[in-house]
Amino acid sequence: MKRREFLVFSLLSTSLLHSSLSSDQDSWSVIDSVQNILFPKTTNFPSASEFKALRYLKMLKQDNFIDEDDLKFLLQGAKRLEFFGYKVSLKLQKREKILKEFSKTDFGYSWISTLLNYTIEALFSDPIYGGNAKEIGWKSFNHTPGSPRPKRKYAKSNV
Repeated sequence: MKRREFLVFSLLSTSLLHSSLSSDQDSWSVIDSVQNILFPKTTNFPSASEFKALRYLKMLKQDNFIDEDDLKFLLQGAKRLEFFGYKVSLKLQKREKILKEFSKTDFGYSWISTLLNYTIEALFSDPIYGGNAKEIGWKSFNHTPGSPRPKRKYAKSNV
């Protein structure tokens, strides 16, 4: 472990033991902000907000269809990122710079990777699961969904 990572980890661990750095709502705001840095709106593609990436994660949580360890990891990572100096209220360039530094740590790299996986799921999932609002992800990639489409969330298979 690099010296800087060790110091950050040590300080963070102590802080987390004594008090919560932020509420879960703050963590969700950080996650939403990072998703929109990773998936900004472009001429051809929607932003994470447009394809409802955060809503997808929250619906997975609500329906208990997210790995519990992944959920804890995502929320903990948002708190660590805040400890790293990341604030939703900062200008975009400053948030990007902090996120880039955070990604250089082993924890940060893993956290961003996990968040990317769920965000990509939101982009390409059937809208019934909370992401890909109005099929915007599919449309941006000229994708035609398979058939049959789900009629309800997480239906049990007869297989």
